[in-house]
Amino acid sequence: MPQKQQKIHKLWGGNFSHLPPQHILDFASGSDVKGKKPYDERLIPYDIAVNQAHVKMLSKQQIISAQDARLLLKGLEEIKALYKQGKFTLSEGVEDVHTAIEVYLIKKYGVAVGGKVHTARSRNDQVATDMRLYLKDQTKVFIVELTQLIFALQQLKKKYACVKIPGFTHHRPAMVTTLGVVFGAWKEGVVRDKMRFKQWLTLYNKSPLGAGTGYGTSFPIDRKYTAKLLGFSGAEPNILDPITNRGETETAFVFTCALMMKHFSQIAQTLILWSMPQFGYISLPDGFCTGSSIMPHKKNPDVLEVIKAKAAILYGALQSLLAINSGNFIGYNRDTQWTKYLVMDAVDESFPGIKVLKELFGALSINEHILVKACKEDDILITCAMEKEVQQTGQSLRAVKQRVEKALKI
Repeated sequence: MPQKQQKIHKLWGGNFSHLPPQHILDFASGSDVKGKKPYDERLIPYDIAVNQAHVKMLSKQQIISAQDARLLLKGLEEIKALYKQGKFTLSEGVEDVHTAIEVYLIKKYGVAVGGKVHTARSRNDQVATDMRLYLKDQTKVFIVELTQLIFALQQLKKKYACVKIPGFTHHRPAMVTTLGVVFGAWKEGVVRDKMRFKQWLTLYNKSPLGAGTGYGTSFPIDRKYTAKLLGFSGAEPNILDPITNRGETETAFVFTCALMMKHFSQIAQTLILWSMPQFGYISLPDGFCTGSSIMPHKKNPDVLEVIKAKAAILYGALQSLLAINSGNFIGYNRDTQWTKYLVMDAVDESFPGIKVLKELFGALSINEHILVKACKEDDILITCAMEKEVQQTGQSLRAVKQRVEKALKI
């Protein structure tokens, strides 16, 4: 009788007490077996909102009739409902999200009514406004998640305030510190990351809608009204600036993400080294490791290594954004369209890392017995002993240090 075939999804894991959950596996596997939806699909709800605000303004300013506005708003509500049901998506036959929505309205009401939705604006100010709304929402979610990570680090800071651990400079033992100090240092970096996201909200909470191609319109629009409807603090004071500098908001956002990932990368590298058998300061839980396709004993810190890779990706995205924005002539430039892809990729690469680190911190095992021993090795206490002698004898630090160095040389 033939043996029953065993379904194999992974080439490792038999030596694990428990396997990583799916979201950790997804984080570690990246885009190996997953694709991405069209970038503009993320903008569908924002483009609907921008269209709704614009139509209401056109009606208020009597640029279009109230009847036409009612029809357009009804059509936009239909699109919103279809989107929520997963039935309004983008296909290759349509140029972008703006076109898809306008085409739907024209098909439904004819060009005489549907074609009025784009009155007194350009896709230039339209997409700039969509992106502001998208990034505002992303920023708020980042802030919420970072707040939780800060809390987790604060708890660890308190819990391990008195647990001693070797401190290092140049990858060599330096002086004894505490885990509380280390966790506290990591917390302060994340606090600044959160502050930068808040600062982004303050800097870019203005609406570009109504700027057109950067030179406005002859229609009597009300930019302050649409800004208020969309939840902005006001309209951009200059109509040329947000069009010429489209991509600055994206660059500033990715800069903040890149600094955050720089902090995460430093944390990851430290945890990797601490967890090496040669150190043994901490033990990484199985749920945050992966195995080997050939070596049965391996438990690899892939999740932490992936965080470092994602940080590098953010640095590259930031450099690309700076380069794209540096060569703009006044008005709209099509190269700024690529800022959309870079910033959305940056969100995808950086945001999951916040939750992953928070969960990892909650599952770390600290090997305190190893730390006790490590804090007595490699002359790590010599600096404190030297300083104590200086304080007790009144000699100069330089004289005492020179004498200690000679003694160590022997």
